[in-house]
Amino acid sequence: MSLDPLSESNIRLRSLFETALKEYEKKAGTILLDNPLTIKLQNCNSAEAINDVLQEQVQAFQKFRGNDGKFAKWLKRTVHVLHTLSTSSVLGEGVGLPFPPAKAIFAGIGILLAAIKDVGASYDALVDLFESTENFLRRLDVYTKIPPTTAMTEIIVKILVELLSTLALATHQVKQGRFKNFGMKLLGENETEVVLQRLDRLNHEEARTTAAETLGVVYELVKNMKVVMDGGKTSSEDIRQALVLMQQIASNMNKSQRDQLHDKSRQWLSPADPSSNYNIACKAHHDGTATWFIQGTTFRKWEVTGSLLWIHGRPGSGKSILCSSIIRQVTRLCDAGLASMAYFYFDFKDTAKQDARAALLSLLIQFCNQSDPCSDVLGRLFSTHSSGGMQPNDDALMKCLRDMLALPRSGPTYIILDALDECPKSVGTPSPRESVLELVGWLTKLGHPNLRVCVTSRPEADIRADLQPLASHSVSLHEQSGQQEDINDYIVSFTNTDTYMRKWKPEIKELVIERLTQGVDGM
Repeated sequence: MSLDPLSESNIRLRSLFETALKEYEKKAGTILLDNPLTIKLQNCNSAEAINDVLQEQVQAFQKFRGNDGKFAKWLKRTVHVLHTLSTSSVLGEGVGLPFPPAKAIFAGIGILLAAIKDVGASYDALVDLFESTENFLRRLDVYTKIPPTTAMTEIIVKILVELLSTLALATHQVKQGRFKNFGMKLLGENETEVVLQRLDRLNHEEARTTAAETLGVVYELVKNMKVVMDGGKTSSEDIRQALVLMQQIASNMNKSQRDQLHDKSRQWLSPADPSSNYNIACKAHHDGTATWFIQGTTFRKWEVTGSLLWIHGRPGSGKSILCSSIIRQVTRLCDAGLASMAYFYFDFKDTAKQDARAALLSLLIQFCNQSDPCSDVLGRLFSTHSSGGMQPNDDALMKCLRDMLALPRSGPTYIILDALDECPKSVGTPSPRESVLELVGWLTKLGHPNLRVCVTSRPEADIRADLQPLASHSVSLHEQSGQQEDINDYIVSFTNTDTYMRKWKPEIKELVIERLTQGVDGM
């Protein structure tokens, strides 16, 4: 006998929430359900009572900063939304949870506030934390007015579980005395990076409810339709079908809005197009070139373990050709839905392709093209810069890229950068080349397990000094027998197919092939 679908959903939600409570205890060092503050909150029967309990924890901040109202406003809005959800059929008794997730969030907030001793250093970090969650919580408000589907209820619970985990990590940071710069980029601070990534993912879940507000209007419209159509005799099935149809219309409207925003973002950032370089490299590609590398151990290890792959060689050694082969190989994975990728070719002949900003702009647009969540991330950058009225600085672009890379994906993410040595190293402070090297270092130190970064360049001293310590995989092309064989094959093929050379006598062609293969020296 099979379980009712609703019962199966309730079992999944209970299991998910029980696991979340155990994870909270492990990370925060506190048994949430046994905490006196939790018990006090559990006995609160109104949003006002919950708000009063949490406001007691805020008094210390008011003494430090004065009553600026930030916490009061945030708590009031948050308590209203979550309390309404917890007392409705959305997250109330109807889903069979032993302890309402909303009240667990209230307890987590209160415990975090109570744990902070160094008020002066932690205030701004708390503001960053709470403001990062506010937008999504505000969007949840729509589900206090209309009933979500069973699937959407599960999404809401999962998001609240993620928020609870975020509060646990923040509480742990407080106890370790490392909560002063929560909102800043802290490379090497793995726990802080985890917290930031979890907050990012929480905000990205907002994309799942893009049509929520429109759906609320549609729901009210359909209710009114039921009254006026046939004197209220329209069947519930007719109403349901109308709701499904209008929900699809709302979804299409949101897709159209996203597409428009994407076009505006592209015009705003005006990135250089690296595909022209890729096409040139592919055109120069000889059949069979780079097979030794694509099928070799180093490439396979990089595909599995990630981190940085640095390919270097002398001028004319075929770095860009090899890079195009890697892009072609990864494109096959992307087409199969097994990976995502963005690439960039630096070019000494094109000033628009010679620095880190140029690469960042192109990478952002490429990822945006491939993913609606990435498009939403870029859309927020667009909105926060006067809807394209201001240009973002490099830090804002890097944060946007970091947010995109933190999104859940079905496979690894590849970033491929060709010809780093073609960036000037004598203009500006830092120079364009130094800025690109810093970008590569930053990508590597993000520590995303599914990120694979590949860089090709000449083995110049400044590049070697920066990349060699970072690269988990390194290939010197002029030392590779496979690369020499590719060059030899090309010489033979060209000599035998060129309109002029193929008319030569066999002994002359053999002499030319012999001399070229011996003297090419990896070029």
